[in-house]
Amino acid sequence: MRQSPVSSVFSLTRLFIEQCARWRLREDVVAFILEFGTPARACGATHLTVHERDLPWGLRDSSLARQARGWILILNDEDRLLTCYRRRDASRFLRQKPKRRPAGVSRGREDTLRGLHFAPA
Repeated sequence: MRQSPVSSVFSLTRLFIEQCARWRLREDVVAFILEFGTPARACGATHLTVHERDLPWGLRDSSLARQARGWILILNDEDRLLTCYRRRDASRFLRQKPKRRPAGVSRGREDTLRGLHFAPA
């Protein structure tokens, strides 16, 4: 079994591997995002997403750039890939302040979980 180039540099969590399989995110697309993605710091982790305007001219219309569009990879401070997900508006979503994100994305208060409000006991 050959070792993946991504896993030789970054350690992968089980969740990351499961999410890649679930969403059929190919290894070469992950490597492309890791190499050309723009980092954004949020919620104590680094979020990587590809901004086509920041890519070199020769890569902007490439197949890998199209496949990487909308994907967000999340890394912790030890360069461990925690998870991945896809959003149509990935770059805009990462620029938003946490308090302006849709319900369920951020858990800022103890009595709120995924947009559901619980009365105190």
